[in-house]
Amino acid sequence: MYFSFIRTLFGKIGMKIINEKLNYLKELVFESDNTACFIEREKFLNNLDTSVYNVESLNYHANILAGMLDNVSVPVDENDIFVGRVVEGVLDSFEGVPNRTLKSNGHMSPEYARLWQKGYKGILADIKKNAEQRSDEKSMVFYENARIVVEAIRRYSKRYADAARSKGLTRAADALERVPYEPAYDLYSALQGAWIVHLIASCYVGARDYAFGRLDQSLYPYYLKELANGTTKEEVEDILAGFFIKTNEICGRTSWNYKRKPILCNSSKQYVNIGGENPNELSFAILAAAKKVNMAQPQIVVLLDPGANEEFTDATFEALTVLTDKMNVYSYTSVKSFLLEKGLSEEIASDFTYSACCTFDLNHRNIREEYFLPSVQTFCNVIYEKDFDNINEIVEAYFDALRENLLEHLDLVQQKVSFTKNRKAFVLDALLIGDCTEKCRYPLNGGLTYHVYNVFFSGIATVADSLAAIDKLVFEEKRFTYREFIDIVKSNYQGNDDILAFVTSLPKYGNDLSVDKYAAMVGEAFVSMVNSISLPKGKYAIPGFYSLDKDNRWAKDIPATPDGRLWGDPFSENQSPTYGADRNGITSLINSVSRLPLEKTATGGFNLTFSGAVKPEILKALVTTFFEKGGLHVGITVLSRRELEDAMKTPDKYKSLTVRLYGFSEYFINMPEWQQRAILNRTAY
Repeated sequence: MYFSFIRTLFGKIGMKIINEKLNYLKELVFESDNTACFIEREKFLNNLDTSVYNVESLNYHANILAGMLDNVSVPVDENDIFVGRVVEGVLDSFEGVPNRTLKSNGHMSPEYARLWQKGYKGILADIKKNAEQRSDEKSMVFYENARIVVEAIRRYSKRYADAARSKGLTRAADALERVPYEPAYDLYSALQGAWIVHLIASCYVGARDYAFGRLDQSLYPYYLKELANGTTKEEVEDILAGFFIKTNEICGRTSWNYKRKPILCNSSKQYVNIGGENPNELSFAILAAAKKVNMAQPQIVVLLDPGANEEFTDATFEALTVLTDKMNVYSYTSVKSFLLEKGLSEEIASDFTYSACCTFDLNHRNIREEYFLPSVQTFCNVIYEKDFDNINEIVEAYFDALRENLLEHLDLVQQKVSFTKNRKAFVLDALLIGDCTEKCRYPLNGGLTYHVYNVFFSGIATVADSLAAIDKLVFEEKRFTYREFIDIVKSNYQGNDDILAFVTSLPKYGNDLSVDKYAAMVGEAFVSMVNSISLPKGKYAIPGFYSLDKDNRWAKDIPATPDGRLWGDPFSENQSPTYGADRNGITSLINSVSRLPLEKTATGGFNLTFSGAVKPEILKALVTTFFEKGGLHVGITVLSRRELEDAMKTPDKYKSLTVRLYGFSEYFINMPEWQQRAILNRTAY
């Protein structure tokens, strides 16, 4: 039956028709209203009948989700390859929108492999057995919430099956008669079941950054079943392309930090991880499907072990020339070695993922948690408030202050967990994350064996170049006393234009010069500080050099720095030099970044910008050499300054233009002007 469906969808109508479907679905995304909310969700939550939904009930949130899923529409387009979308609309008033009565933390990689193997039916049976064995009230409440949610999803899927059948979408209808309640039986049914869950979690519960984990590994058995049914490899690529397009429908084209769409999952970053030690045929198919779609979502993350499969390594860099900013490449071997040194088992150290914004996860075993150290703010506080006799004293005092800040944050995290232990928790996430179903506990109430805290240092170049300037002008050449120079900096260099010009002209990190030693010094102190933090068993602090948008967002409140940066100006981004400071070419840049202790991290970002297309073999040589030198991550943007400037003037011509923003892709015309100019200020090779 399913073989005949594929023949109908992909064989008889031909590749031309499937491409027309894909193009049609892409155009729907570009034409979507970025001011619209998920209107049925909002109306339902804003009109809750308190006589039906008792706020004191321990099943409160589960009952709300069940009621919502029973009442929302199940829209289907006859061109859909996978079904499942939400009705959008603009409300007269957006006060209180989106409604937060129902929400999730998100930021996780659900264990879809378990869903495909067992179905919610099997998972629910496991929960019931575990709850009965534990026989405590919390476990039984957990089971009851799970039952309510699973049965609601089953009814919702059945309604979608009927809607799909009425539109002639037989395969989607047949799949949703079974999944996600029952186990998946081939690749298409696995993806259709996962999509329904992904849609509910992102749009109806509401949360950002649900990722798809190690998709080429978890989905591979179903890929083989798909081929056994008679589907060709090319047809599999089209199925995957249809699935990838769906990830763009959830939040349209709005930027995550500008003119936010009034939804809880605004600009959700949805990552697909592939590669590692065992890339397979599906790894290649995922790359091919992503190229066919070539939209901001999903982000393809390649965990690259160049020695694992040379053909896959070549395919990675060929895909990177097409996908550019929609793709991340990480050194798999470096991260795995770091995790083994952390004491993690071979099994877990081999199964890590990234789930948005260059943030590290132990796949489906934890919920993403991250903390951006106020690196540049703290640096200014330290150097302004006390006099020092040498650079080592500054670095020691600086990291003492940062360590205190990190400990305070981790203490607040523990207080939050303690506070939330007894709150009314939501069960949907718990069905596919950590050990929640075994323990009959919610993620923040004992359901997770592993907790990962991503600790980010931002502004590495700004701090390093500042230390270099102090060392040269104060301690080496003794042009000023420490206090004289710091007072000049503190005054925002007012009346000292000659000193500002001199400081600005000093050698900077990013040019393969001796000044890089200060970046290495700061980097080593940072990773040592993070690794010195004592945490309970199962909790891990993972250091990384990453800024997200803090280099601009925080900058307005940060005073001048000794590197020549003025009050309010941006500081350096991610692992990169200060904008425009790298002038000695891309090889020198890579050598500089390689001096950071990246082998002692598992997260962070390094963005390369090119002014034109780069051949795959050149990218391969650059990236693999960088990894051999100890590099961790590479993301690229290929841009034309003239094109970006024209896009700022005539945005309607550039609706599909994307650029790399920190650790992900964004639509350029939907970014704020300050962020657009930040992209323009990057050095393009």
